[in-house]
Amino acid sequence: MNSEQIHGHFRSMKGWALESWGRATNDPWLRIAGRREQLLGQLEASLASSRQMAETTFPRRERRAAR
Repeated sequence: MNSEQIHGHFRSMKGWALESWGRATNDPWLRIAGRREQLLGQLEASLASSRQMAETTFPRRERRAAR
């Protein structure tokens, strides 16, 4: 697990907390903001894992200087 995945999971947890607080205070905008953070966190973690998988599957090759 790399730092981008950890950041994504943390953002998802932050969204869960916001959504829960929005439910407790009966604030629909806070619930929406929390759900948005959750989705963005899940997307960020998924993108990080896909990027890591792609980098291990297809290693970068050095570009040759154009002459």
